[in-house]
Amino acid sequence: MKVAKVEIAAYLALRKAKGYMSVSESEQLRTRLLDVCHRSRDAAFVLQASLPDDEKDDFRHAIEACSSAALCLMSGRKDCPQYISVDAVKLEASLMLLSRSLNALAKRGQAIEA
Repeated sequence: MKVAKVEIAAYLALRKAKGYMSVSESEQLRTRLLDVCHRSRDAAFVLQASLPDDEKDDFRHAIEACSSAALCLMSGRKDCPQYISVDAVKLEASLMLLSRSLNALAKRGQAIEA
C-alpha cells in the first residue's frame, strides 16, 4: 500500500502539472490499485483474527482509499480518446485518506505490508 500511495502522489502531481493524463497511464495505475485491493481482500481474512479493531478500521480505510482512487481513474474520458481528465480533487482526497490510514497503521506497526 505504501507503493500505491507513492504512485498516486506521482500521478496526481503530473495530472496537476499537465491538466490531463493519457488513458494508458490511467489504466496502468488503476490496474495496480485494483490489484492492491484484491490482494488486501485476500489477506483480510487472516488479518481479521490478528489485528485489534482500530487497526482493522485503519486497514479498511486504506483499502477504501485505493478503491476510490481506482474508481476515480475510470472516469474522465471526454472528447479525446487518448487523454483522460481525472478529477484531481477526488484523487487527492483518496490520497489523503490513504496517507492518514497508513500513518495510523505505521504508528501501531502492523498490517502495512499485508
